[in-house]
Amino acid sequence: MNPADPMIPDVLYPLSAFEATGGGGAASVAFIEAEELTPPYRSLLAHDRDMTGTLEAFFGQPMNLRVRVRKLEGDALLRQVTLVGADDGRLAEFGAIRIDLSCFDGVARGLVIDGRIPLGRILREHGVAYISNPSAYLKVTPGPILNEALQVSGGPLYGRKNQLTTPTGQTIAHIIEILPPLSADGPMHPHH
Repeated sequence: MNPADPMIPDVLYPLSAFEATGGGGAASVAFIEAEELTPPYRSLLAHDRDMTGTLEAFFGQPMNLRVRVRKLEGDALLRQVTLVGADDGRLAEFGAIRIDLSCFDGVARGLVIDGRIPLGRILREHGVAYISNPSAYLKVTPGPILNEALQVSGGPLYGRKNQLTTPTGQTIAHIIEILPPLSADGPMHPHH
């Protein structure tokens, strides 16, 4: 990854928003086509649905949200999160997300700020209309944050850059979503 390349911070945003605070999320990133994703990564990443529901179907259980880092700047909520299986605690995803809180009101806004329920579930359960727009697929060599968050010691890991918008085009969220190592046959069990 060339830090002088002006595209890198933009493409890795909002993960790059944490880099200034000693982030170390990704040691290197390569952009790949959806066709280059192998099973199960292609079915988990190359779609226009929210990741929460997709991962819940794959893992066969609801997902719980664990907020690792949280920054609130006006109506912009930035956070690093992991999604883990509610039944067995298996790691399902690392996410770096910037959410525009002005897209939410009442109970839904409170739930997003509270940070206990995955965004995808809040969108579904509170009838927030959205369009999912994946714009890049990523092959990542993890840095210290990802190694620790996903309990890995190297890569490659696979993920995507996604943007959720309202039907009128307002951006609800910018998201970098990175998956742990997974077997084509289904979720791998933790090593410990």
